[in-house]
Amino acid sequence: MLASALDSFRLFLHVFGATIWVGGQFTLAALVPILRRRDPELPRIAARAFNKIGWSAFALLILTGAWNMAKVPKDANNNYHMVLGIKMTVVLLSGVAAFVHTRSKNVKSIAIWGSISGVMALAATYIGVLLAG
Repeated sequence: MLASALDSFRLFLHVFGATIWVGGQFTLAALVPILRRRDPELPRIAARAFNKIGWSAFALLILTGAWNMAKVPKDANNNYHMVLGIKMTVVLLSGVAAFVHTRSKNVKSIAIWGSISGVMALAATYIGVLLAG
């Protein structure tokens, strides 16, 4: 059975936001060594450019996530709600880690917080697929 037009649009927006947020983090992580060899300032410049769309995508994820939660069936079992709570926590951790990453001053801290954000974003993606069934 196909989803309604509104339900499919809601899910599309959520996946679109995740594509940018998660995919962008992993793309930047892959580019950092190449950019750094060219000019040590280039990773920072690229990250600032990504932040313009990345944080907008994160906001879209939060908004569509709330919209998704409003559509959770009334008869959803406790396991579903537990997994949903885990996803919300993981999303929060990804956003907080990304924020700390943007404020970090040394290379080690930047790498650690960026890695935490990326892993949490990837985990949220998997959990989202799990919830979608």
